[in-house]
Amino acid sequence: MPRRKRLRGKLIQKSKKHLSLEKRVKIIATRNEMTDIWTEGEFSSVEEALDYLDKIRTSDVTYNVYSDSNRVVYTRQGGIDA
Repeated sequence: MPRRKRLRGKLIQKSKKHLSLEKRVKIIATRNEMTDIWTEGEFSSVEEALDYLDKIRTSDVTYNVYSDSNRVVYTRQGGIDA
């Protein structure tokens, strides 16, 4: 049986440049007591998402604005601020 050889050297490493993560804000809409759920849009800031919500007037849909850490930061229910 042949003798095993030990290879010496270093592993190939990728560059150390870290890409900055994009922070996105999502609007999730629900209708009919959580039976219909969809993503209304993605924005780069909460202000942009709120401006978008100001243009929408739907009475039977609840809109939740989620931050990049999946926390609800704003809710609009049926065209009324909650």
